[in-house]
Parts: sequence; structure tokens; C-alpha cells
Amino acid sequence: MKRAIKIGSAISLGSIAVLAFALSCAVSGKASRAGIFPGLPLVHPDANAERSAIPDVYKWNLSPLAKNRAEWLKEIDATKAGLKELPGKCSDLSKPQSLYSCLKAYFGLDEKINRLTLWAKLRKDVESTNPECLTDHQTGLKLTDDLLQIGSTLRQKVLALSSDYLKEAYSKVAKLKDYKPFLDELFRRKDRVLDKDGERVLSLAGDNLWAQIDLNEIPSSSESAFIGLLTDLKLPKIKDENGKEVQLTLSNYGKYRASPDRRVRKDTVEKFFKTLASFQHAFAATLAGQVKFNVFLAKARKYKTAREAYLDKDRLTPAVYDSLIKAVRKNLPALHRYVELRKKRMKLEKIHIYDLYVPMVENVEKDIPFGEAAGIVLDALKPLGKKYLSVVEKAMNPANGWVDVYPSKHKESGAFSASVYNRHPYVKINFQNRLEDVFTLAHEFGHAMHSHLAMTHQPYITFRYVPFLAEIASTFNETLLMKYLLGLAKDKKERAYLLNKQLESIRTTIYRQTMFAEFELKIHQQVEAGKALTPKTIRKIYKGLLRDYYGPSYTIDSNDDMEWAYIPHFYWKYYVFTYATGLSSAIALADRVMHKGPKARQAYLGMLKGGCSRPPLELLKSAGVDLTKPEAIQSAMDLFASTLDQLEKVLE
Repeated sequence: MKRAIKIGSAISLGSIAVLAFALSCAVSGKASRAGIFPGLPLVHPDANAERSAIPDVYKWNLSPLAKNRAEWLKEIDATKAGLKELPGKCSDLSKPQSLYSCLKAYFGLDEKINRLTLWAKLRKDVESTNPECLTDHQTGLKLTDDLLQIGSTLRQKVLALSSDYLKEAYSKVAKLKDYKPFLDELFRRKDRVLDKDGERVLSLAGDNLWAQIDLNEIPSSSESAFIGLLTDLKLPKIKDENGKEVQLTLSNYGKYRASPDRRVRKDTVEKFFKTLASFQHAFAATLAGQVKFNVFLAKARKYKTAREAYLDKDRLTPAVYDSLIKAVRKNLPALHRYVELRKKRMKLEKIHIYDLYVPMVENVEKDIPFGEAAGIVLDALKPLGKKYLSVVEKAMNPANGWVDVYPSKHKESGAFSASVYNRHPYVKINFQNRLEDVFTLAHEFGHAMHSHLAMTHQPYITFRYVPFLAEIASTFNETLLMKYLLGLAKDKKERAYLLNKQLESIRTTIYRQTMFAEFELKIHQQVEAGKALTPKTIRKIYKGLLRDYYGPSYTIDSNDDMEWAYIPHFYWKYYVFTYATGLSSAIALADRVMHKGPKARQAYLGMLKGGCSRPPLELLKSAGVDLTKPEAIQSAMDLFASTLDQLEKVLE
């Protein structure tokens, strides 16, 4: 399962307005508000609506995972029985055939548990307060945890085998070669494995440092506490642009944070951050608990730092991480210049965090129903070829059950794509008829297509791509969408609006996510140095980064340094930096595909089809980008600077 929840990340422009001319052209002359999917009922999104009020066609169909709950429960019971039998099947690996039978049984259960757990997770995500859904989700996670504990013992047994034995085993049982990538990766980190008792303790603690075993992402106790805290968080009410009182939620926060009415966005952010600050000790405790857990696991496996451990999981080194931060910090003057331009253009005496998410140029308000948005995305993705487009069109059609479209009262905020082998991917969004949502649609179906292409071209063992590659396919689609819309813009107002949005895309996805990555590194270093992570310490670190990144023109308000408290990425163990490396790579790859023709397109799609069959840096290099060198990051920074130049000229 891959998580790609977008809270405060990638393209959070938050504009409720779009270019009337450009987007009307973008839907290729289709007059129906249903866009490319005739017959779809029109919906006026409401984050406080009951799920029952949303037409069923806009909800995902989970029957490919399990027909119904009764069938799911039967499969759960069968899986529990299989788990009890598994240790016996793996008790003796001295014969090649028994080794093959053990691995086949283990991964057969793994595939099944992944599917059953995903069914439960997707139900929970849209009915987050339903006791039955919550219970089922925990049941699925418990099965995964049980499998991981068996996997810990299996790992010990496999690593006791000699290389000569394995060579002989491969020659005697041809099908055993199916598991060679798993075995090779296991032996690559052999020196990180403890003795039997040590492995048992780490397994009970919830060890998640073994990517080839931890195939479902089980939330730690700290992450579960964080999710529960966010779910129960009682946010205040605000008055919208018309003076109507509305309930602030995590789903509509981005919308009101980006309101063209400064009173609304100021009220939204200040009240939200004040609420977070009133729970600062709880949020600090959950985050500190996660960081301590990460450090504990890393040290237990003899890594120097948690960052080294979690990057090594994906065959990366800290040098890639350091190179990103160094390149972005080198280009902070351009971001400072952009903040100053915002302040000047918006005629503000002081510029605050709530002034960063609204377009600083004139725009024309226009709702974009889901069907129209899908048509825009398909037109933008034409450089990827007919085969790619045919799958995307099928996937985005709500009638096919791949996507859950609209927000509702108990649906969790954000968006993600999730997949299991031999089933189509699932996409969750909270579509609210905004340009931001069109970009989110392109983003999440980039993830979905990555999963689809990988699973249709790789065996089970190598179909999962690592987090480092995960954000490339998604931001690649966003990059094509931006290029497409800029190509349609005919006058200065339209061009200025889109140039502003491109700047915001790079600001939020490269600059801001790198700031998040630096924050994550600093709080881990704090714990690794034996120092406490208190609310005061965390807020001081975050405030310093806000000052560095946004520069002298930016005014820091009293609770801006609480922004970290609601960001889920900090519980995902050095994941957040991949947004920045992902967009930087995507910008370079999109340029190659658009200007170097079919060969470049095939190289890019080949990377998506590769799964984890080769090291991620090697797969990326085969598509045309080498992140061991600074060129890709600097290229994205140069695009930011040149876009800023263009916008300044247009605004003159």
C-alpha cells in the first residue's frame, strides 16, 4: 500500500478560481458540465455533508478486494488459519523445495493480507468514526503484524543459508528464482540483522526497517495517537466570504486558507493554529514518540542515524538528502524575492503565512465539475501516448469504481492512491471544484498509473516502487498539466495567473517540502544528541526554518511555529524529501518527453514499469535524470527564477 496524502504539500495553491478562457478551451469544446463522462449527476461539494448524500457513482467500489463484509470475515478467518500453519511450512529450509514452498506460502499470505487490509483501510478512510470500520481496520493491521513477526523468524533462517546452498537451490528449483530479488536484498543488509532474541524483541516493538517484509504500512503507536488526536480535534467555526458561519474542518481548511477575502483566510489560519497550540503538548509528545522510535530501531540495527537507516531501506545514501537541502538553500534568495513581490503586488504592509496561498494576480472565478476536470487532465497527458491515456480515462470514470471523489463529514482529509497486486489501484480525493483539485486529480492518477504499470510488468516480488520514486509520476503529471494550461493562456491576465501557480507549485513542493525535510532531520538530530523534544524546542526549530526560508519580508505570527503539528509526513520516516526530489526530477523528465519524442517517453514509462526491479537511482537514471549530481535540482530552481522573471515582466 502506498500513501500519498496531501496535507499542506505539493500544489496547495488553494485557489477557488480558474482562468475562464483557458479552462473552457481545455475541455476540448465539450459543453456538458459532466465533461467527458455524460450522465454523471452534478454535485456541489460540502465537507460537512453526510456520506449518504453523495451519489453512489462517486464512491469507490471495493468488491474487487472483498465482495462484502461477510466474505471479508471468512477470508480473515482463513488467513488466521494460514498464519498458524506457516511456521510449520518454514520449519526446515534445508531442502531447496522446502525453501521454495515456505517463500511461496509466506508471500501468498502477504498478498492476501495486503488486499484484506486495504479493503478495511479504504472503508475507514471514508467513515473515520464508524466503530465497525475502525475495528476491521485494526483486525487487518493485526494480521500484518502477525505476519511480520513470522517474517522476523524466517529472516533468521534464510540468512543462515550459505551462498553455495542458494546457488544449488536455484539450479534445482527453477521457480525459486522468482524470489531471488527478495533474497538478494535480504543478504545485502545481513549485517543489520540481530540474533534470534534481538529480532524477536524488535518484531514485538513493531520493526518497520525491512521494506521487503513490511509490505503494508502499519502505523506506529505514535502515529495512531496522532491520527486519533487529529480526528478528535474540535476546530472552531469561521464566517465565509458571505458572512455565513461554517464549520472549519481539515478538509476545507485549504479552501478557506486560500480565500481571496483576507479576513476569511486570516481568521481561518489564526484560529486553526491557535487550536493546534492549545494541544501543543499532545502533538509534541506524539511526534517525539515517533522520532524516538525511529532512532531506537536505527541504533538497534547498528546504523549511526535514523536517516541513514531509512534511506538505506531504499538503497539511498544521506548524500542525496544533503545535496537537496544544500541546493535549495543556495537558491533561497529567489524565494525571498518572490515573497517580497507578493507583498508588493498585494499591497500589504506585512505579509503573513495566510497571504501565501491566494493568487496575487487577478482571476476569474469558475467552478470546475469533476467531469470537466477529468477532460482537462486527459488533454494535458497526451504526450504520454494513447495506451496511457486509455487506462487513465477508464480509471478516472467514477462509474468504474477506482476513485472516491467528494468530501463528506467523516471522510478523512487529503488525497492518496493505494494499490495491491492484481487489483486496480484506488484513488481518494476530496474534490471541491477548484483548480487545485484538478492538479490533485492529475497527481493522484500519476501515482495510480505508476502502480498499474509496475504491477502489469513486474512479478509480485518486484512490483512495489520505493518512496523515493513515488512522487515522480505524480508531479510529472502536474508538470504536463501546467505546461498545457500555459500553452492555452492568450492574454496577460491568464499568463500571470498560471505563472503565479507554477511558482506556487515549486514553492510548496520543492522549497516547502525541503524545509519540512530539514525540520525532520533537525528533530531527529536533537534526539540522537540525547536532547529532549519539548513543545518549546520543536517550535523554536520550526520558527528558525520559517525565518530562513521565507526571508526578511515575511512576518511570523505567534502560532505559525505550530504548523508542523498537523502534518502527517513527519510520521512517515524520511519520506517528505521525496516530494522535492520528485518534482525536480519530474520537471526534467517532462521536458525530455515533450521535446525528445517517443524514445524519451518510452524511457520514462520504462522507469514506471520497473517497480523495484533495479536500484531507484539506476531506474531514474535510465529515464534520463541523475540525482547524484546537482543538475536536476538546480534546473528546477532555475525554472523558479525564470518564471519569477516572466511574472515580473507581465505584471509591469
